[in-house]
Amino acid sequence: MLPSSSGLLGFLMGFGTVLAIAVYLRRKGKKQRLFDERYEKVHAKARTISWGITIIVLAAMWLGALLYEGIQLAFILLSVAYGIMLISYGIASLVIDKRE
Repeated sequence: MLPSSSGLLGFLMGFGTVLAIAVYLRRKGKKQRLFDERYEKVHAKARTISWGITIIVLAAMWLGALLYEGIQLAFILLSVAYGIMLISYGIASLVIDKRE
């Protein structure tokens, strides 16, 4: 099934809006010196921990999907994996920030 033109236009407008906000916040953060070496170090470590946890969770979900196939299950697994990645990144960021 091909997406409609209104769906594509909505996607492009949403992507453009998010991109504009990201560029604005990045410039504002650089002017206020929010992205110093400590910030970069903490978030690099947090991303590393988060991706490690996500790989383990994805492997377990992949085995589960092999046992119980289905489109709904695949969507739920993907959504849960993304949620776990975001939650683990937030927790890792907080823990590393407190340590350093």
